[in-house]
Amino acid sequence: MTSEDLTTLRGQLENLKSGIRDIAHDISSPLGVIRMAAFYLQTAKPDQAKREHYYSLIGDTVDKVEVGLKKLRALGEDPSLDIHSRKVGETKP
Repeated sequence: MTSEDLTTLRGQLENLKSGIRDIAHDISSPLGVIRMAAFYLQTAKPDQAKREHYYSLIGDTVDKVEVGLKKLRALGEDPSLDIHSRKVGETKP
């Protein structure tokens, strides 16, 4: 193994670490939103408009978690992938 190979591997490892940290945030932050919305729906006895709002919020937030999981899978397939510049996992509007 050459020093160039080691440099490449170190770069991939740093990219993996950074990507995993970012993806963990992309998943854990929306989970907090889902947890809050579910708690509110269970305890606050919201009216129909508020229930619809929170159900919509949960659905939108689940979509964000799915994007994070797609990024994680893509990073697992290609450790050199830059998940920040390629919009990995995101669908076009």
